[in-house]
Amino acid sequence: MSERLPTLRDGDQLPSTEFQPAPPPPEELWGEPVDESGGGGLPIKRLLMALRRYWWIVVLAGGVGVAAGLFATTLAEPQYSASGTIWLEQTSSAEEAQGPVRSPELFQGYAWQELLRTGLVLDSVVITQRLYLEARTDDREDMSSLFLSDQARYGSYVLSVDAAGESFTLATNDGVEVDRGPVGGPVGQEVGIRWRPNAEVLSPGRVIRFSLLSPRTVTDRLKEQIQSRMDQEGNVLFMELQGPDPEDVTGTVNAILARFEQVAADLKRIALDEQTEALKEQRDRAEQDMIAAELALKDYQIYTITLPSEQDRAGPINPGVAQTQDPVFTNFFGMQIQANEIERDRQRILEVLQSSGDSEVPISQLELIPSVQNSSELRQIFGEYNQRQAQYRALRERYTPEHTLVKAEGQALATLEDETIPRMLTDLAGALNTRAVELESRIETTSQELQAIPDRAIREASLQRTFITAQDQFLNINQRWELSRLASLSSVSDVRILDYAEPPQFPSDDPRAFLAILAFGACLGLGMLTAVLLDRSDDRFRYPEDVSRGLGLEILGTIPRVSPKAGANFEVQEAFRELRLRLMYAHGSAGPLMVAISSPGPEEGKTFISSNLALSFAETGRRTLLIDADTRRGDMHHILGVERKPGLVDYLSGGRAEGLIQKTEYPNLHVLASGTRLARAPELLTGQQMQRLLTRLKSHYEVIIVDTPPMAAGADAFQLGLLTGAMAIVFRAGTSDKALVEAKLKSLGDVPLRILGGILNDLSARVIKSYGYHSAYYLPGYEAEDEAFEDDDSPRALPANAGAAD
Repeated sequence: MSERLPTLRDGDQLPSTEFQPAPPPPEELWGEPVDESGGGGLPIKRLLMALRRYWWIVVLAGGVGVAAGLFATTLAEPQYSASGTIWLEQTSSAEEAQGPVRSPELFQGYAWQELLRTGLVLDSVVITQRLYLEARTDDREDMSSLFLSDQARYGSYVLSVDAAGESFTLATNDGVEVDRGPVGGPVGQEVGIRWRPNAEVLSPGRVIRFSLLSPRTVTDRLKEQIQSRMDQEGNVLFMELQGPDPEDVTGTVNAILARFEQVAADLKRIALDEQTEALKEQRDRAEQDMIAAELALKDYQIYTITLPSEQDRAGPINPGVAQTQDPVFTNFFGMQIQANEIERDRQRILEVLQSSGDSEVPISQLELIPSVQNSSELRQIFGEYNQRQAQYRALRERYTPEHTLVKAEGQALATLEDETIPRMLTDLAGALNTRAVELESRIETTSQELQAIPDRAIREASLQRTFITAQDQFLNINQRWELSRLASLSSVSDVRILDYAEPPQFPSDDPRAFLAILAFGACLGLGMLTAVLLDRSDDRFRYPEDVSRGLGLEILGTIPRVSPKAGANFEVQEAFRELRLRLMYAHGSAGPLMVAISSPGPEEGKTFISSNLALSFAETGRRTLLIDADTRRGDMHHILGVERKPGLVDYLSGGRAEGLIQKTEYPNLHVLASGTRLARAPELLTGQQMQRLLTRLKSHYEVIIVDTPPMAAGADAFQLGLLTGAMAIVFRAGTSDKALVEAKLKSLGDVPLRILGGILNDLSARVIKSYGYHSAYYLPGYEAEDEAFEDDDSPRALPANAGAAD
């Protein structure tokens, strides 16, 4: 192609050009696709780049995390678990009948677990194990002889010994002195402490910090820490406790097991003693009633022994009459006596119901009534009542009235007294009344035959029946008293310890590792979050997605950072070749390629991009013109080694066209320099003369690249973009201002300016590699080079028939 410069004449008439917005680019281009939604999530590549960019923050956060993790391990202690097993005796009905006389079970089911957590069991453990004392492990061993009096003042204390080891001072945590004395004397008598440490414990300069807690407070805390469960049959009770010291937690568990066994045995013995005492009172009263009935019968018989009998007063009896008369006589008197006894029993039951009211039901009186004794249901209810009453009394001696066991047992007694027993007595009285009416009817039918029977016979039979009833009642109660007495003498505890706790060798729960990982992860995560937030809040263009997602522009090309090393810029050359290809594709094939190159601000590489892009087109054999339209600070003439004047401004201000376009040392590349610096140069760029110039140049060149002023300098860049019909924006990584570009593009409004896309300049190697652009730019060892001939080192053109054999 000829290197002849085009001839421009001043008088040439140039047709006017109407600028239309170019059609939108295809949906799929070679570059990264544009996110029309404005971007939503955070790409993994961008996240990794942010972490690499602010690696020092991540490393610092990791170091802080390690320190925080180590510190967190000092805030927690490993927990050791100790457990024991208790056997709860349960006896079936068959075993009770075959085995020795024994008392009923003390508790049923899960009531044993409630007893395990009561103060009756735990208070003693807290005192004996000295759980009210909190101190360091070493100090606690030296304080093994410290105990509390009833007037102890609980709180935190500091015991300090002077440097000479002669005296001590005991003060509260707030610095209030409560005791002072010589080493070897008692410590803390004023605050209820019983402790006399020797001189070896109170060494010179030693400081002991400890706390004294209320035993009830420790008991409540221990209740929450105890874990217990029972097997399905209710025979085995499992207990578990956790603590920071394996020896202490084992000792506490074993102390609880021993105390639990002792309390269960004591409660059972007390219940048996009270039951035996109650039965003894009933036995004595029944014995008195039996003796009184026997005496009454004997007195009556003595009184009537001298009176004539009925046989003496009766006439002769025909043979066989005596045998028929005796059953009728016996039956009548039996029914009469039975009716009287039923009525008497009914009246006594009603009197007891009326007299009891809201007071306690007199069970001992009711048990003396024969009809009540003959009722199996009432005997069973009275037995249950006596047992519960004895158990209630035993619980009242050990617990306060507000305790759960006391309330439950009291509620059961109240139900028996107020509902069950009165209801059953009322039903019995009704049944007795019905029976009495029936007997009265039967007595009436046989009364004619027995009119002659004297009252003394009926009276004697009634006294005889009363004696027999009292005797049966005494024998029954006496038998029950003997059984209760034997059970009390040979009482066997319902509780046995199967397995004592052993000191655990390994912790059951160690939160230190979790806390360390949590602290390290939190600090590291905070550092990573800080790095991501700093990266996201950066107001400079640094990544390809800042252009594609942030501005919605297609990425035409990415230019890597130029290395100062010789022969190390093959990647840059390949990057411009790809930029050339994409620019041609984005521009389209209609007419010569004419595009304006601008950037948001100065020193962002637009001139570098424009000159190298023009050179890349020229190397393909296309006639290329590079116009330096940066009339304010244009520096293209220095880069390509041409004269700045005359140039574009000189021609637009009325100068001549001859010598305006200059050759360069590169074939096919011509330059139109910026020209003379004029204040009205921006107005000249927007005039008709500039439009006509570009129209004339389009007929002489295949590629026209216009290097415009920066966008921040004013509207020059956009005006030149309108004149050329297309525009590409250069963004320098870490330099170009996002807010400036967004504001400039937004200010265009409906201006029909076709922006082909953005060109990322000065990208670091790791950004290019992270976004996958390295594979398209440069393959090491596969560079395009000139071959050196043997007889001549200069490159030569291939002969015309080269490759014909192929």
